[in-house]
Amino acid sequence: MTQMDFSSFLTSLGTSFLIFVVLMLLFSWLSSKPGNAVIYYPNRILKGLDPFEGGSRTRNPFSWIREAMSSTEQDVISISGYDTAVYFVFLSTAIV
Repeated sequence: MTQMDFSSFLTSLGTSFLIFVVLMLLFSWLSSKPGNAVIYYPNRILKGLDPFEGGSRTRNPFSWIREAMSSTEQDVISISGYDTAVYFVFLSTAIV
């Protein structure tokens, strides 16, 4: 019985990983299209900034992790606003 459960687990894990990879590739492809900049970079466009400034058109889907770790609270406020900064402070307090 446990062998069957382990086999089902591996099948589920493989299927989930495949769906994850497909969605990440789809996100990378769609976010690199200039016509979709309004969807993926609305705050930058509303502030009159170039959506692709400081990055390339082919983005690493995991680059947000490095940006999130290196951003200061003032960076978050200037790009996303006070509500996002308060949310991040709340999350960092809850995690630590």
